[in-house]
Amino acid sequence: MEEYVVVDLETTGLDPYKGCEIIEIGITEIINNEIVRNYSRFVKPKKEIPNFITEITNISNEMVENEECIEYVLPRFRKYIGDRTIIAHNAKFDLKFLNYYLKQLNLDPIENHICTLELLKNNKSYKGKNKKLETACEYYNIENKNAHRAYSDTLATAKLFLKIKDEV
Repeated sequence: MEEYVVVDLETTGLDPYKGCEIIEIGITEIINNEIVRNYSRFVKPKKEIPNFITEITNISNEMVENEECIEYVLPRFRKYIGDRTIIAHNAKFDLKFLNYYLKQLNLDPIENHICTLELLKNNKSYKGKNKKLETACEYYNIENKNAHRAYSDTLATAKLFLKIKDEV
């Protein structure tokens, strides 16, 4: 049985080593080339969400104020992922955050991954103007109504993966 977990994070910035935090985790499960589950949850950061992040993601401080902190969310997330391969668009970014916080909590890092951005780079038939998720979705006619929200981005990434995985 082929199982993948597509992951996307929304964060308060670009670098966890500079205090940026995870504010939303999205998951889409793929089993035997079928999307079987799509889920996301907010994470309460220790610091306020910067205004420019709210403008990009539409995630406000009020939306996360009653959510659990990363110390409670991430152990369950890690257990849920198990040893399955994760898929992400620009996986380097998501893994930097995930593995930073997993290390803080003395949890195993995520190592098995597939990056749809890298798949696009190696796909000779892809003719989009760039490799951004939004552009790739437009090129392959994949709907992504709420870009920069983890729920929507994981679903779009899952559909993109299923569309291009055999083209590389």
